[in-house]
Amino acid sequence: MKNLQINKIDRGKISAAKYHCNYCHADCSGLRVSCAECPDFDACIQCFASGAEMGNHKRGHDYHLIDNGTFYLIVKGWTADEEMLLLDAIEQHGLGNWDDISDHVGTKSPQETQDHFEEVYLKKNIGKVTLPKSVSHIPDHASVEGQLSPTLLKPMESLDLPVAEQQELGYMMFRDDFEREYDNDAENLIKTLVCSRDDDELETALKLQLADMYWRVLHERSRWKKIARDYGLITSKHRLIASRRKLSKEDREFKDKIRPFAQFVQPQQWEELVNNRIRERELKARIKELTKYRRYGIKKLTGCQEYEDLKTQRERKKENRKRMQVISPPRTTKTSGKKEFSSDDSRKKDDIDIATKEFEEFKEKMSSDSSFHLLSDKEKHLCAAVQLRCSRYMTLKTYLLNEYASSRMKIPHKTKPPHYLTPSLRLALQEFFIQCGWISE
Repeated sequence: MKNLQINKIDRGKISAAKYHCNYCHADCSGLRVSCAECPDFDACIQCFASGAEMGNHKRGHDYHLIDNGTFYLIVKGWTADEEMLLLDAIEQHGLGNWDDISDHVGTKSPQETQDHFEEVYLKKNIGKVTLPKSVSHIPDHASVEGQLSPTLLKPMESLDLPVAEQQELGYMMFRDDFEREYDNDAENLIKTLVCSRDDDELETALKLQLADMYWRVLHERSRWKKIARDYGLITSKHRLIASRRKLSKEDREFKDKIRPFAQFVQPQQWEELVNNRIRERELKARIKELTKYRRYGIKKLTGCQEYEDLKTQRERKKENRKRMQVISPPRTTKTSGKKEFSSDDSRKKDDIDIATKEFEEFKEKMSSDSSFHLLSDKEKHLCAAVQLRCSRYMTLKTYLLNEYASSRMKIPHKTKPPHYLTPSLRLALQEFFIQCGWISE
C-alpha cells in the first residue's frame, strides 16, 4: 500500500447509491475500498484484507478507503455519522439544547443524546484528555455536594401557622418563604448578568465575583431561617410577648443581654442556659431566706411556716389598729375641752387631718342617702374609711349580726352573703363590732 486516502461523501448521495464488491459481489455500501488505478473497481473489507486480485487489478495498487459513517465508531448503537452530527449540532445549537440537537441528529431522542454525550465525551477517556482539570470555584447549589442542596433538594417542612399570623409575618406557607428576606435586593446583582464567549478575563472574573456575592446572600438567608426555626422565632408577636411574661423582669433583662450569643450554641443548650440562670436566682433567694430563719433561731421547715403565719397575723392586726385609730375620734378633756394626743397620735396628726377632710367630703356625698342619718359618728367614720355606702353598711351590719347570733345559738345560717362583702371588708367590720361590744371574739 503506497497511499491511503479517506473521502467523506455527502450523506444524501451515499444513501441513494448502492455498491457491491467486484470480487465477491457482496454489498459494501457502508465501507468499501476503491482502487485508485483501476476504474470502477470496488472491494469489500474482507476481500481487500485477503489480498484479492481480479483482471488488471493488483493488490499493490493505490486505493481509497470510502465510508458513509454507518459503522459503530466508539460505542455500539452510535454510528460514526451520528457521532459527527452530534458534535456539529452541539457546536451549532449550544450545549444543553437537547431538543434541537436531537432533531439535528434525526435518529435519537433528546434524553439519548444527552446521556451519550455525558457518558462518552465527558466521563470517559475523551473527556479526561480534552477537558481542563481546573474547575470553577463557584459551587453548584443544586447538586448533592452543594452547600445549599439540603434545603433545595429536600425543603424543610412548612410551619403550621394560622392565616392571620401568616399575613402578619408576611410568611408564604407553600413557598416556605417570606415577603422580605435578608438583603431583599440581592437579586439586583445578577438580574442583568449575562455570560458570553466574547468576555475577556477581567469581565469573567467580575461576573464570577458577583455570582459568589449572591451565593453568600443565599447561604446567609438559609442560616437565618434555620436559626429562626430552631429557636421558635417564627411566630406571632402576641405569642412572643406571652412567652416573655412567664419570666421575671430580671430574667428577661439577662436573656436580652446574652441573646447575641445564642447563634453559637444549639437551641437545647440555649434553653438549658436560660433555665439554669432562673434556677440559680431561685436558689440564691431561697438560701437568703433560710439564712434569715437561721438567724432568728429557726432550724426546721415547720418552724418557718409557723413564723410566717404569726408574722402575717401581726401585720394584719397592726393594719387594723391603724384603721381604727383613723375611724375613732380623738379624746377631749372635760376641763379645757382641748384634744389630748398621745405620743403616737401626735406623730399621726397629719393623717387624722387628711381623714377628717375625707370624712367631710364623704358626708356631703352621702347626705342624700336615706340610711346616713341612722348611723352614729363612729359608723359614719367607718364608712368613710372603707368607702362604703351607708345603705350597704346597714345591709352588711344586719347580715353579720344575724350570722353571729345564729352561730351562738348553733343554728345554721342559710342567708346568702351580699356579693360586695369581701374578706377584707368582713374582717374590718368584725373588728369594729368587737370594739363597739356588739359581738365577742
